Amino acid sequence: MTKNYYHCYGDNENDNDDDETDIIISDNTNNTTILITEEEFEIGFVQSLRVQMPPLLKIDSEYQSIEVYESEHYGKVFTLDECLQLTELDAPHYNEMLAHVPVMEYFMLFPSPSKLKILVLGGGDGYVVSELLKHSEYIRTIDHVDLDRTVIDVSAKYFPWAYNLYSDNSDKVNLIIDDGANFVRERLLLKDSYYDIIIQDSSDPYFYEDDGELVVLPSNVLYSTEHFRNMYRLLSVNGGVFIFQAETYNIPSNLRSIRQWKRTLSETLNYTDVRYGTIGIPTYPTGQIGFYVAHVRTTTCEEDQCSNSDFYDWDVVTKHFNSMTGNKTKYYHPKIHKSAFDLPLWVEEAIYN
Repeated sequence: MTKNYYHCYGDNENDNDDDETDIIISDNTNNTTILITEEEFEIGFVQSLRVQMPPLLKIDSEYQSIEVYESEHYGKVFTLDECLQLTELDAPHYNEMLAHVPVMEYFMLFPSPSKLKILVLGGGDGYVVSELLKHSEYIRTIDHVDLDRTVIDVSAKYFPWAYNLYSDNSDKVNLIIDDGANFVRERLLLKDSYYDIIIQDSSDPYFYEDDGELVVLPSNVLYSTEHFRNMYRLLSVNGGVFIFQAETYNIPSNLRSIRQWKRTLSETLNYTDVRYGTIGIPTYPTGQIGFYVAHVRTTTCEEDQCSNSDFYDWDVVTKHFNSMTGNKTKYYHPKIHKSAFDLPLWVEEAIYN
């Protein structure tokens, strides 16, 4: 999951504590409910989701507070530090794209691939790993690295995709409790250590307070040039694929970062086929979140070919999509993969200039 660090709050209307923020609350006649509210001060955007009280779970881990709620429309709702992380209803949008886009792009390069070695950084809810296992016959190992074991345990109890996820797939999935950037650095010290695919489901690197102050978060290291370089070194030189959460283009500071990451990946580090893709997801602030996908290989395509995705063999994607095992996807399919890189004109100009 991507941890959203906007200004988040939620409480009931009978709470008389003096909070720094006015709490927006509502009670139905039959059930007590609250609004989980997220505010993005940079653009004056506020959104809320109504959930039922009391929460199904409220617990503190070593790193953060964790809550699980029930909601009428979106199913179970998962929050960290009072910030909404995912809902059962629209979690497939983001997680299916992060899992299947890099695998399918690898298949387009190697239609009959050998067994894949995959690294997943973050995503303690387990959704990305569960989606990857739909390609199980092509996977050798999945190393899943997450810092907070409590998030993993809570997800396994409350969300169906994570039930017995690690115990039932212990022959392929290695769960590693560690800091992602630290794991990558240590992995590079091992001889002949590489991955075919790396998926980074990371938290937001920063946010702005209501007074305009920039707050840099610990996850910012996962967006540094040094970390992107380490990922490049850890990918297979024959055709490695890297994908990571890349914020929303609807917030100006995010769009500036999106543009900078493109330059860093393409110009500083020589990744190829670097493209920003978009995902529609109602409960993410502004309803849109993006990802970057980038390749490590010697054969590249021209910028205009990359942006319209005509360089790739989509018949290969359709073939593998139809042969996936397990439950059908709800959001991902070949056509939405291809169209994800078609951006509004003002966004494309801002990123690719």
